[in-house]
Amino acid sequence: MNPLIVDGKVYITTPLQEVIAVDGATGEQIWRFDPARKDEQFGGINRGISFWRKKSERERIFFTSGGFLNAIYAEDGSPVPEFGDQGRISLNEGLVKPPDKMGITSPGGPVIFGDLVIVGAMTWASPANVSAFNVYTGERVWIFHTIPQPGEYGYESWGNNDFWKIGAGVNVWGGLSVDQENGAVYFATGQPKDDFYRPNNEGEHLFGNSIVALHAKTGERMWHYQAIHHDLWDLDLPCAPILTTLHKDGKKIPGVVQLTKTGNVLMFNRLTGELLSEVEERPVPASTLPGQFAFPTQPFVKWPEPFSKQVVTADDLTNISEKAHAYASEQFKSADAGWYIPPSTKGVIYYGIHGGAEWGGGSYDPVNNMIYVNSNELAWHIIMRDINATEAASSAGSGEEHAGRNIYLASGCVSCHGADRKGLGGIPKLENLSGKYEKQDVVNIIKRGKGAMPPFAHLPEDDVQMIASYLLDLDVTGKGKEVSARKPYYRALDYTKFLDEQGYPATAPPWGTLNAIDLESGRIKWKVPLGEYPELTAKGIPITGTENFGGSIVTAGGLVFVGATRDERFRAFDKDTGKILWETKLPFGGFAIPSTYSVGGKQYVIIPATGGGKLGTPTGDAYVAFALPDSLLKK
Repeated sequence: MNPLIVDGKVYITTPLQEVIAVDGATGEQIWRFDPARKDEQFGGINRGISFWRKKSERERIFFTSGGFLNAIYAEDGSPVPEFGDQGRISLNEGLVKPPDKMGITSPGGPVIFGDLVIVGAMTWASPANVSAFNVYTGERVWIFHTIPQPGEYGYESWGNNDFWKIGAGVNVWGGLSVDQENGAVYFATGQPKDDFYRPNNEGEHLFGNSIVALHAKTGERMWHYQAIHHDLWDLDLPCAPILTTLHKDGKKIPGVVQLTKTGNVLMFNRLTGELLSEVEERPVPASTLPGQFAFPTQPFVKWPEPFSKQVVTADDLTNISEKAHAYASEQFKSADAGWYIPPSTKGVIYYGIHGGAEWGGGSYDPVNNMIYVNSNELAWHIIMRDINATEAASSAGSGEEHAGRNIYLASGCVSCHGADRKGLGGIPKLENLSGKYEKQDVVNIIKRGKGAMPPFAHLPEDDVQMIASYLLDLDVTGKGKEVSARKPYYRALDYTKFLDEQGYPATAPPWGTLNAIDLESGRIKWKVPLGEYPELTAKGIPITGTENFGGSIVTAGGLVFVGATRDERFRAFDKDTGKILWETKLPFGGFAIPSTYSVGGKQYVIIPATGGGKLGTPTGDAYVAFALPDSLLKK
């Protein structure tokens, strides 16, 4: 998480989603709060917490754990007893399904507006939402459905008008931003589920892949803009909007900027919703999959210039060795490549699933009107397969005929663990589990979630039992529930990064960059590689950059601090030139947004160094703070 600092205290969370207050000068623990109650255990992602202060009231901290929003007192970490059920409320109650079927968590930090705490939602089981709750009682004050219900704006954009109750996704997981002066809250959304195939469902699919502005007091829509219509590529808008001051025709405009996985910068007048970027709607290819309705046009951003590569071409293949280039060329020739080509059984290679921008977003310098953003430039290779075809089942999986396999493939498990159960990136493998788990253990994990895995409480009991049997390689004597064997149903079974035989990206470096974007000119002021593979540098290959997750901060002293890289280093760059001024090796990867603060006139910069995540590096539990030596400060 991005550490929160108030009055010299640093508030952080742990892998068990505890909250700890520490002394900002010494790192000594002041208090620790564990949100888990009897028979509960929380884990996974928590990217931020919020702080509420009001004269003559006890200060409060709001944060999420699992499917709950918690309220605790800032001075001692004790629960606020009047808030919901002794200090917490369920984010899954009062919605379109029973609470145990919703599967909602909220990894993005809550935000505060007046006496409201506003929270986004992430779920693979149900429609998501943004809700505001009373800070005193926990009562829900308003709700905005990101998949519109009957009578709400955008409902007619869904060909299947029941999607608001049977569909899932359009998550708000990257965070929210509040304009306190103008009473507005801004957020960006992800795509509907499933990512690559939603048959017999025409339309734009609002509010998928959109930046949305609401009146913070009431939750009423002010305006929205959809960056991708009917997303079929997992190109969700990954990060919170950035409030800025923009310039047009010599006038200052209250602006908001949205960064995208496609490497684009979308700029708006945040009060009116006027689009200030230059965008052209163009025709795009139709889908070749039965029942799939790709939207006929998509927005193409002409200005500002993109901060990452957008289309893989033959000239863009890796050049780190002849062998790597030859392997990449063979893979490239077997698939389609281009912009907004729908997923197919032939396969498509494109940039975007892990950036351009990622959840860390960008940092804004109001002095020079620049945004700094770390970017991924790594392509993915998506091949669709009919999971109900015998030949596909035998070629893409373990080769076994198991009734639970189709359910596993259809449930969404493959998007993280892969069709072959080998895991993607740092996601755990699901092979050889029979000696580690009993069947009921696997059933409980599927239902409740574990670590970064969300709960899949929406799955019918028969389906959960069949998946557990499949994962444990158990014989199946019952019939179970089968996914339709009569109609083709497609999944991205080969859901893989576009890599060479050695595991490096199959496109030409740089593979990760740090960028300085001038919001007035729309130009990239500078771009530098971010991260290093030392073994490639030792061979004489220029620094390539690495895939990166986390974000940057820019300081008034002229520095840009960023971790994020696979090489587990933390760096400071000159904000004007992009030159590295300082770097250090962290105990584990710093895949988070750092923070800076001062105590007693001394400035610190702190970053979580916990590793793991989508890069699969070793994991730890460190928060590391840095400061200039006292001897240097005295000078």
